[in-house]
Amino acid sequence: MMVSNTERLASRLLESARVHEQASHRIAPTDDIEAVRAQIRRSAREAGIRIRTGIVDGALVVVRADAALWHEPTSVMRAKLTPGD
Repeated sequence: MMVSNTERLASRLLESARVHEQASHRIAPTDDIEAVRAQIRRSAREAGIRIRTGIVDGALVVVRADAALWHEPTSVMRAKLTPGD
């Protein structure tokens, strides 16, 4: 069975968030972000990982619900979640 780009991206972001509490990906015009978000949520649910996804400054972000980041001021959160291109 072939793994799609959507599945690969979702898997990479979820694994990074699992290990590092957060992950982000600069959105490209070819990305099907809603499909990626849905796959991340589905995979997280199956793995028992509580996460939140969102779009911040043109990037898809994935953050564990128990991440220390939630206790930071909003400006610090945004800075930490925005990919450094």
